[in-house]
Amino acid sequence: MDNFDNVRTTFGDLDYMVHSEASLLRDVMSRHDLQQILEIGFYHGKSSAYIAAILEDRGHGHLVTVDRTTAARRDPNIHQVLARLGLTHRVETIFAERSYTWELARMIQQSPRPQFDLCYFDGGHTWDATGFGFVLVDFLLRPGGWILFDDLPWTIGEAASGMAKEPAHWRQASADERATPAVRMVFDILVPRLGYTDLHIINNGRWGLARKPGDTGTLPALKPRRRFLKGLFG
Repeated sequence: MDNFDNVRTTFGDLDYMVHSEASLLRDVMSRHDLQQILEIGFYHGKSSAYIAAILEDRGHGHLVTVDRTTAARRDPNIHQVLARLGLTHRVETIFAERSYTWELARMIQQSPRPQFDLCYFDGGHTWDATGFGFVLVDFLLRPGGWILFDDLPWTIGEAASGMAKEPAHWRQASADERATPAVRMVFDILVPRLGYTDLHIINNGRWGLARKPGDTGTLPALKPRRRFLKGLFG
């Protein structure tokens, strides 16, 4: 049994990524030879395990994954999941005290700055968290790299309906914001505004995939990107 199938055998019932989604992610990673991966949001670490398994089966690559410190208290947590599967060596786990955006800022300040082939983005989900997070991730994606957004249809209202206690910052949202799929807004508005191409809605409408502009040999010629703020608002 390869490492990929071993994730399903060992942790098939664990939240959240299902095997069919992992297979789709594997296709994307293999098709474009994506080796250096950044993940925003790992919860128990099941998606991280699938990514690490894909890399291990291919014999190369590394994952950096970020979530809140509260994730360390999950049962099982990411360290336990990866250790049981023998995949710890493929993953660097970062726990953020408050927000993944701060950890991304620290990465941006590193010299040399990390450069990733793919970001699997599954954190925050609100307009401000996802929008700002995407802008920061853009600094860390190599030219021609890819970003994959999870939960395009997600809304505050639907998520809160299944909770015993709604987070305080959600309760401050207007009715319009509560009903609007914020991740989809980021994908529809900000992603093309920063010049990303090859936009695809996949996984039955749940995922949005896009490619950062760059000299890849397969993308059409692009005009030079304007400075960051002008590119967003000018």
